[in-house]
Amino acid sequence: MARHWRAWFLVSCAALAAVLTQAASSAQGGAQFWVRAFEDRNGNGVRDSGEPLLMSGIAVHLRDADGVIIQTALLDDSPNAAQGLIGFFDLEPGTYTALITSPEFEATTPNEVTRTVEAGGVPTVVEFGAQRIEFTPPAPERAPGLFGLPIVLGEREQVGRVALGLFGAAVVICIMIALGMLVYLAVLRPRYRAELREARAGQTGEFRPL
Repeated sequence: MARHWRAWFLVSCAALAAVLTQAASSAQGGAQFWVRAFEDRNGNGVRDSGEPLLMSGIAVHLRDADGVIIQTALLDDSPNAAQGLIGFFDLEPGTYTALITSPEFEATTPNEVTRTVEAGGVPTVVEFGAQRIEFTPPAPERAPGLFGLPIVLGEREQVGRVALGLFGAAVVICIMIALGMLVYLAVLRPRYRAELREARAGQTGEFRPL
């Protein structure tokens, strides 16, 4: 656990050093506004030990006190992306709002942060936490109707009617089969046997009275 905390402390120091280095190289007196993004895996809104910095997939729109977007920056294009940092430099002292958006991550911290920056002071750095949006493929479409037939069922009453119709059709088919068997046994089968006996008698030369 101590190793994790030391690693997190070293990474934080490196990120802060990057900010200070950029501050030293910027024009004198220019204010700065920084956003540092991290993957908030447990969703508690705080960067805990083991939670990595984000290096892509984040956009920041910087608005002035009048609500006008004056700059837009992508984490993918940031020279400090390895530290999860997006920076805005040479700002006039005043109040600014960072609007943070992402198509890949869902914010776990406020995605609109307002800060007042001062020229020549310590650069303003705000933390932005987010969780990766898991892609769920759409469910396959089911064929409409009942058993693949173009029958749309909406209510229980309709289901009952369809079931009753199918049962009635099955009963009618069974009755027709039974009637066919009775006709065969009562009429067709005796006639067939009689014709068969006559045919056999003709083959053996048996005398048949007129």
